[in-house]
Amino acid sequence: MPLRLIVLLAAVLPWPQHRPPVPQPPPPQAGQPDRPIPVTASLQDRPNTFQAQLLGPLDLPVGESVTLGGRAHPARVTAKGALEIDVQGDGKFRSLPRREIVTFTVKGEGEKPRTSSLKLEFRKLDDGTWVYRNLTVLALLIGTEPFVVADANGNGAYNDAGLDGMCAEGQAWLFPLPGPDERWCSAMTDFAGIRLGSLGEAPAVQGRPLATGAPAALAVLKGVNEERVKLGLTPRPEDPRLSEELQKHCKYMAANNTLTHGETQGRPGHSPEGHQAGLRSILSQGMPAGGVAHGMVTTYFHRQDVIRPNALAFGVGYEGAFGGIDGRSKLAPAPARFWPVLCPVPGQQDVGLMYGKEAPDACPGDNLAGYPITAYFGTPKLKLTSHALKVVGPANAPPLPPVRGAEPPAVDCYVYDPQTGASADMTRYQHCVCIIPKDPLKGSTLYEVTLGVDVDGKPWSKTWRFSTGAGGFRGFPRGR
Repeated sequence: MPLRLIVLLAAVLPWPQHRPPVPQPPPPQAGQPDRPIPVTASLQDRPNTFQAQLLGPLDLPVGESVTLGGRAHPARVTAKGALEIDVQGDGKFRSLPRREIVTFTVKGEGEKPRTSSLKLEFRKLDDGTWVYRNLTVLALLIGTEPFVVADANGNGAYNDAGLDGMCAEGQAWLFPLPGPDERWCSAMTDFAGIRLGSLGEAPAVQGRPLATGAPAALAVLKGVNEERVKLGLTPRPEDPRLSEELQKHCKYMAANNTLTHGETQGRPGHSPEGHQAGLRSILSQGMPAGGVAHGMVTTYFHRQDVIRPNALAFGVGYEGAFGGIDGRSKLAPAPARFWPVLCPVPGQQDVGLMYGKEAPDACPGDNLAGYPITAYFGTPKLKLTSHALKVVGPANAPPLPPVRGAEPPAVDCYVYDPQTGASADMTRYQHCVCIIPKDPLKGSTLYEVTLGVDVDGKPWSKTWRFSTGAGGFRGFPRGR
């Protein structure tokens, strides 16, 4: 029997103001062919501020050598804990006492390879081990849109698909660099992969304007990707077939003014394709198209269909007051390094305050629960062994010195794992551990969360911080 996932969220919209209409350009048309897009690439030095969920640690262990552009630079740690490294590859070692930025020369690929200088930051951790990170990034201008490629695996190259990281200019969270034939998107463009030399030589990109088969559903797709890039997940375009079928179901719901997964034969708008699309999608009523994905992310059971790390494309639909997202029908195998996926991510700002009421209801009888905190893993063999959520202080305030013997105020939470929760069928399906505060989170507040999890017999734990938004209208209140 298919799982039934329904969000029952009612939107409280501002009272319309009577203003003259502003002319709008025609929406992009779906199905346009891919065309070459002008692209330029340049290496630039940047501060060490990027983060990633799906790429593993960005601070890499030094080990016995550091390999850049195919050349190994031997390294060793002295008896006093200093790092010595052969920077020029000439057998002469440079000593680094604690933390230092070092410039290396790297040669690229091709008949006329580019030679460039890369800046690596070396850092000694508290346990005495040394790590490094490449601070030089590849800045891309694709059409009019700026992006950044980071050498996430630290080998001095910027074209390792799935291993290096990418993000739009100004963002902090990297998603895996798409392969040459892998579709990904921005808020404006549906890209057909990206081709680069190891140092950005001969960049080439093809694509077309981002569009959906139903123009009203374009805002749903953009909302999905707004939520994904916050977490370092690859933004994806629509799958036209999935969207066409889901749009049929949205039209069925609008024609019958009912929020439902299944369709009844003989009712207006019924179709076999729409029926199946409804069964595999998450659905909403009463939310504007641009807020459907945000509303889903405020829930527990529906969040995963927006933030699956291995999604390749989405089906989206919107008709009248009814919207839908198919985030489970086009998935790739997920590498082990993709897990866990945290939401909210460390350092995330402007996090919501409240749990978005859904059906099934993760917190039955509680209409004022707080924003869910989740960790998704690639296995259902999970047990939440410990958890804590604490108020640290005001958001964006300078850190206060610790007070001896004082503990930050703890927040009481509901707890969930595949064996624990109000809806047994839904918690088993999640492959996730979750805590939901029993009261709404406070606005403009810094929180610290700690989760301890038994993952298939192995312990995992993490402590991180996030901050909430100012409060007030934070998305979509509970429905019925």
